[in-house]
Amino acid sequence: MRTVLAALDSSAAARPVLETALGIAELLDATVEAVHVRVDSTETPESLAARSAVPFRLLDGPVEETLLRCAADLAAVAVVLGARGTPGGRRPAGRTALHILEHSDRPVVVVPPEAVGVPRPFRRLVVPLEGTDASSRPVAQGLVPLIHGDVELLVLHVFTPDTMPRVLDRPARDMQMLGGEFLARYFPNATRIELRGGPVATQLTRLCEDEHVDLIVLSWSQDISPGRAAVIQWALGHATVPLMLLPVDGATIEALSAGAADGDGVT
Repeated sequence: MRTVLAALDSSAAARPVLETALGIAELLDATVEAVHVRVDSTETPESLAARSAVPFRLLDGPVEETLLRCAADLAAVAVVLGARGTPGGRRPAGRTALHILEHSDRPVVVVPPEAVGVPRPFRRLVVPLEGTDASSRPVAQGLVPLIHGDVELLVLHVFTPDTMPRVLDRPARDMQMLGGEFLARYFPNATRIELRGGPVATQLTRLCEDEHVDLIVLSWSQDISPGRAAVIQWALGHATVPLMLLPVDGATIEALSAGAADGDGVT
């Protein structure tokens, strides 16, 4: 049986983290194990785990490395943790969350403290895609094998001024054709696609609100340095629904980019 690791701290953010972990476990056909790394406090979220009948481990050691080691020991299929302790906390995410995101070799689900009433099970997932092999294929390849059960996979493709089609003879028909071709190339398992124009962050916010999205899914190269991963940095700091990040190593991204440049594509 697969395991989802729920990393609980002693803040109010622990509840939405555990609720999200339970929802993710249903989505991935897994069980949940909760852990808390004790740091200068005897308070633990053990009672929170007990109310949901979730096994609980109390660990000691450096928080980030202890969580990463625990995830490896459990062969966890995903790690779920809070973005920060409070709505007004550090943005885009706290130190622990950023460290786990940058070093985990498995999917990480980051839960904002604003996430309340987390649905179970997760049924509507939004997948923002840029339309390049390097950014799009890893999401499909990494996400689809994880999912068990019926979900609605909603792909969002936002056109920028540089990528907007210059000439459309029949806009409605042509955009529908573009959407179909986009899904066939990058995400044939998707339920439907939304084609929009404008700032990506703005359109992602609107889509999450309009469609009552349960989870945002993105792939990334685990580099959140200045000037990189702009959409992910925005989502970490502003999204009010959980965010699943699928790590993709640099070699994979380079191979996908090279294949696209050669016209071969990579599957």
